Amino acid sequence: MSRIFTYPVSLAVKALMLSIIIFALATDAVIATPIGFMAFITFVLTVVLELKWNPLSSNLLGCFILSMGCSVVLLYSKSISDTFASPLIAGLWITGAVCLVGASCCAGFCQQDNSVQPPWEKLIESLQMSESAKRILYRDRELALLRKTVEADLSAGDFHAALVHCDQMGSVFGAVEESEALRAQVQSIIHEQHEARIQHEITNLQSLLDSQKWVEAYQFAARLRRLFPESPLLHNVEQLIIDCRTAYRHQLEDKFVNAAKQDNTELAMKLLVELDGYLTPEEARKFRGTADSVIATYRDNLGARFKMAVSDHRWQEAIEFGEALMTQFPNTKMAEEVKAMIETIRTRSVEDETSA
Repeated sequence: MSRIFTYPVSLAVKALMLSIIIFALATDAVIATPIGFMAFITFVLTVVLELKWNPLSSNLLGCFILSMGCSVVLLYSKSISDTFASPLIAGLWITGAVCLVGASCCAGFCQQDNSVQPPWEKLIESLQMSESAKRILYRDRELALLRKTVEADLSAGDFHAALVHCDQMGSVFGAVEESEALRAQVQSIIHEQHEARIQHEITNLQSLLDSQKWVEAYQFAARLRRLFPESPLLHNVEQLIIDCRTAYRHQLEDKFVNAAKQDNTELAMKLLVELDGYLTPEEARKFRGTADSVIATYRDNLGARFKMAVSDHRWQEAIEFGEALMTQFPNTKMAEEVKAMIETIRTRSVEDETSA
C-alpha cells in the first residue's frame, strides 16, 4: 500500500513546504520569517532522508517536524493573540501526531514488503527453469491435466488420442500403474463402442464377398484394419476372404464339370471363362481335357450357327456369330473364313434394312 501513496504524498508535502517558503518571502509579517525558515530546514531534511530511507515515511516525518516547528513558533510569538494561536497550535499538534503515526506505520510496512519476494521475481525464476525442472515442479498438476484430457478424449470419442495420453503418463511422468489402468479402461470402452459398428461393417464386407468382388473386399478389410487395429473381431478377416474365394472357386469347378457332362456347352463355356480367373496353371491341368472338349464343341456349334444364319439370310445373327468366332478363336481356319465373308454379310444386312 505504501507504494501507492508515495508519490502523491511526497509531492503534496514538498508543495506545502515550498508554498510556505514562498509565502514567507512574499510577506512582511514578523512571524513569516521563522515559519519560512522552519519550512526550508524541513524541506532540506526531507530530501536528505529520502536518499537513505523510505520516501513516504521521510515525507510524513518531515510533515511532523514542520507541524511541531510551526507550533513552537506560534507558541512563543507575541505578534499573534492567544485566542487565535491556541486552536491553530492544537491543530498543528494533531497533524504532527497523525504524520508521526503514519511514518511509523509506513516504516513497518516497508520492512514487511522487503522480506517478501516480489511476484515478478518468482515469474522470472520460473521462466529461467529448464523444461525438466518445470516438469518435476508441476508434476502433479500436469498429471491431473492429463487425466482430464483422457476423460475429454473419451467423451469426444477420440480413443486413439486417449491411448497416446495414457502412454505419456507412463513414459514421461513415470505413473506406469495408473497409465496401464487407464489404458485398460480405454480399450474396454473402445471394444464396447466399436463392436456394434464392426459387426455392421463385417455385414457390408459379406455383401462384397457374396457379389464376388474380391479386390474391393481386400481394400475394405484393409480400411477396417486401419480404423480398428486392436479389435479381435478383425483378426481373421483376410482369411475369411480367402475362404470365401476358395469356396466359390470349388462351386465353379463343380458346375463346370456337371455342365460338360450334360453337354450343356453354352453354360460350360461361360463357366470355363469365369473359372480361368481363379485357377493357377497347375490347378488348370486337371481340367484340360474337359476344357479342350468344351471349347472344340462350342467352336463347332458357333460355326454351325453362323453358317445356318447365312444360309437363311439372317444377316444380323450371322454378323453376331461371326464376330464371336473372330474374337474368341482368332487363329482358327473358321475365323479366317468368317473374316472373308463378314463385309459382304454386312452389306447384305444394310441392303435388306434399306429395302424394308
